Amino acid sequence: MSLPNSLLRLWAARLASKIAICSAMTYDLYQLSKARGKEGSMKLAVSDETRRHLRAGGQSEKRTVEDVFVESLVAAGTCREHAPWRVYRRVGAAQTRHDEVRMPKRMRMAPVRSFSTCRPRQQSAVAAAFEEPEITREEYNGLVDTYDSPSDLWDKPPHNALQRTASPSMLPTLLSPVGTEQHLPLAPRLVITPEQEAQPPYTRRAILPPEDKSHRASIDFFRKLLRRDLGRISHTAFWETYRGLRAPRLRYLADDDIRRAFRHLSWVEYRDTEGAMSRYFALLEECVAEGVPVEIEDWNTAIAFAGRWVRYTSSKEVKYAVETWMRMETEGQTVADDVTFNILFDVAVKAGRFALADTIFHEMKARDMPLTRYFRTSMIYYGGMRGDGEAVRQAFRDLVDAGEIIDTVVMNCVIISLVRAGEAAAAENVFLRMKHLVERKMGADHQGGGWRQDRELGSVLNKTAKKLRREREQHEQSFFGSHYSADQRKEEVQQLTPIAPNAKTYWILIQHHAITSGNMERIQDLLGEMEDKGFKVRGSLYTHLLSGFCRHGGWAYTAWNRKALQDIWDRFLAAAVDRSAASDGSAIDDAFALKEAEEDHAPCFTRGLANAAIGAWYKCAGRKKMLEVWEVVREKGDMSTEDLVVVQNLVNRLVREDSAYVDE
Repeated sequence: MSLPNSLLRLWAARLASKIAICSAMTYDLYQLSKARGKEGSMKLAVSDETRRHLRAGGQSEKRTVEDVFVESLVAAGTCREHAPWRVYRRVGAAQTRHDEVRMPKRMRMAPVRSFSTCRPRQQSAVAAAFEEPEITREEYNGLVDTYDSPSDLWDKPPHNALQRTASPSMLPTLLSPVGTEQHLPLAPRLVITPEQEAQPPYTRRAILPPEDKSHRASIDFFRKLLRRDLGRISHTAFWETYRGLRAPRLRYLADDDIRRAFRHLSWVEYRDTEGAMSRYFALLEECVAEGVPVEIEDWNTAIAFAGRWVRYTSSKEVKYAVETWMRMETEGQTVADDVTFNILFDVAVKAGRFALADTIFHEMKARDMPLTRYFRTSMIYYGGMRGDGEAVRQAFRDLVDAGEIIDTVVMNCVIISLVRAGEAAAAENVFLRMKHLVERKMGADHQGGGWRQDRELGSVLNKTAKKLRREREQHEQSFFGSHYSADQRKEEVQQLTPIAPNAKTYWILIQHHAITSGNMERIQDLLGEMEDKGFKVRGSLYTHLLSGFCRHGGWAYTAWNRKALQDIWDRFLAAAVDRSAASDGSAIDDAFALKEAEEDHAPCFTRGLANAAIGAWYKCAGRKKMLEVWEVVREKGDMSTEDLVVVQNLVNRLVREDSAYVDE
């Protein structure tokens, strides 16, 4: 039988079924109308007394037309497949306003667009524009699928470790102490005044007034600095202004001012920035000493500073982070949340403390904490640190299947994790698929802004994912218990989220080829793409390139020769000269604003770059050229005396080795 005939027979059968149901209900209504008397009462109704006599005599109770009709209405009203709210949800955007008015207000579940920068009239147009190039979940999973992946060769059991949750009996005694809970009566809490009800859960601090006019002026000036945009102020100048306030400083500042000061000190691109951790902990110590309550967000930031204030995390930083967490729950009297354990897990992974990371993960399960987008990204990095490429791919699939929003930060984590796992070819494949997916679905690279925009975007994505997850859980746990789908709202956010490679993506790949693979041709291609996209080459990338000449240069018939080194060195000197000219020629009126060089991270002569340059030129050009480069570094560099001594010792050692080689 052909397919059209089969569909026609199926449609006819469903139509006949609906006609039969309508006919039966019409007949029931007709019989029901005949059963009513002149007064409108139901003749066929059986009274409660009659029912009792029938049950007592062992006779079966006869069901009336009224009973059948009422039971039919109840069954139809509680059927999940025919409920009006399910029909309305399936119709979606095609539902008319007229139908919306007729439906009860509590049943209206029209999607609410909670993430949009457009006006209300433009939202429908934006949604329609992104409707066609929707990126499916299979396409996101396809970003990390490779032909040589073990998962493509055989079937594996489903990975559901992240979906397992603990029973309430596994909760630690810290959160649910058995036999020690004391339920306070409700009556005393019903007689408090509105003013007392509006107070925070702690005793309100008494803010002292300024002592004189000069004191008031200094406090007002500091509060004016607090109102500036986050990440747009020099932390050094900001901290000097705070330290210049009259002691005891915190007694003259409100809680909101202290919260804002914490946020200013936490807005740094890298937590290993010089002085960032010391300033933040100095303010934290003052709050603890003065009895100023510290919010859990500020404690979490302190834990992050304690574990990431250096570039390479070690066991010492893990210890500092754990001690800060213990202080939070003892001195701060604040119970850790899922963000706290996410930070501890990330710090343990970066330090290579895998057993501790597993312990933290099990503690999160025991406390029944949600597995957020941030934690799932850390799981991707965890697989790379352990050298397990399949674990990296599985963690990414879990993130996609969980309905989390994917951005460039997540994809960069996948690429660097695959590189760490020894699967550089797979990382290059992910990089190429990212570019192809963006070009095919979006037509242009959705490039993000600076680190501030990326941080704001990450915060918005985490809040949006948390909100959608909470709405889904609340709906599925409701009385109706039907499946809740927020795919449309999630896709609207996803389409506005950049997933194209950024400067960090190119930095990861260039560093790998410079240090490990030695593929100079691929490095030249990547540098050319960065120039075409307008990405700036930062000083750390020049350090990796010069280190590549130290590793792979000095051999015959190699691409890491003197000519290529001269090209890289000239580009670095041009960028470094531009930085010094901008810093010397531009007069900055605002002493609290960040300098342009600090904004762009322009290349400069650091101790690491100077060591790499000295070693590269000695390896590729010999002692004479190395000494010439050393003179340039001393003239144009702004390194400290200690750094100059370290580099000078390296130069002296290379000169002695060269002299000994010549003498032999």
